[in-house]
Amino acid sequence: MNIIINNSILRKLDSRLLFAIGFLICVFIAFFKESIFPEKYFFDSFRIQELIEHPYKDEGDTGFTNTSIFYRYLHIDRFFLAPLLAVISYFSVIVFVFRKYNIKTVSFFNLLLMVTYSAMAMVYMSTYSKEFVLFLCVIVSFVLFEKKYLLIWTLFVIFYATFFRSYWFIIILMFWGMKYFVVKKPKMLLIFIPVFYFLISFVYNYIFGVPLSMIRYLTNLDRDAESAQTAIAIFIEGSNFAVEAINFIVTLVFLIIPIPLILLGKPFYIILALLIVMFFFNFIKLYWKENNNKEYTNIFSFVISFMLVQSLFEPDYGSFVKHLSPLFPIIFICIARNTKILEVEE
Repeated sequence: MNIIINNSILRKLDSRLLFAIGFLICVFIAFFKESIFPEKYFFDSFRIQELIEHPYKDEGDTGFTNTSIFYRYLHIDRFFLAPLLAVISYFSVIVFVFRKYNIKTVSFFNLLLMVTYSAMAMVYMSTYSKEFVLFLCVIVSFVLFEKKYLLIWTLFVIFYATFFRSYWFIIILMFWGMKYFVVKKPKMLLIFIPVFYFLISFVYNYIFGVPLSMIRYLTNLDRDAESAQTAIAIFIEGSNFAVEAINFIVTLVFLIIPIPLILLGKPFYIILALLIVMFFFNFIKLYWKENNNKEYTNIFSFVISFMLVQSLFEPDYGSFVKHLSPLFPIIFICIARNTKILEVEE
């Protein structure tokens, strides 16, 4: 692959050197993240590690218990093996999808973006986590089967939804609806989004008898002052399903354009917000140009379905980025495709 700087393509040797530097940065993060980032980033990992070492301990959360069982079955019972497997699988998927979609050039700026996102992914995935299980079960199977064998991929998603995160049942249903009825028509998508929020809010309020927003409220209830800063708030007060649906629409907008993070005024949060904006800018830009292109239908359907469902359940921006990280290699296709194509000069 070639790197473009100032409308000029670098020599292959220089391009490979830059890719190697980016890769080594991510490897360093994967193996030394606990020495770089605060302990709070790894609380879930420590819980899973405890369950791996003490398999008969009663956790209460079946998602964590099943995750520990998953790691034990793979014999990943040492902290060194988790980052090693994460690095190998993550970058193998990137190489595979770039070859699959015939991506031969990327701008230097977009390379920096991808290295930054990959470093973030290593923080969350190169340890004991549901995110890495998601990556292996859902993302790897997606890139392998999405062209011809989507039903096989669907079985992997159902497996993950059954044992790890049940809201993936909603995502897979949304995916198939998006793929066949919505995603190729942007105007239809704009109508579908509010209809989806109103319908699901109505179902939870009047059939299940529990407001859907209660899940986010209960998750954020016991936060300390620091972690509460990035919590996703209820923007409009009200108890009926229509107000709740409007809140979900606002939440979706603020996930894509995280203005609440920017308003906190802290440099780290501002940088994180800009990275999120660039992430979705590249996705939306490609979707706007290629929504009728069958080559990208599955990617568009997957990412949009994921985002709509995450806007219902995400408790805070940190969790949002964490849960989004397994999807980074798929979005890299969108980032790379937004690079201006130039003729390669030897």
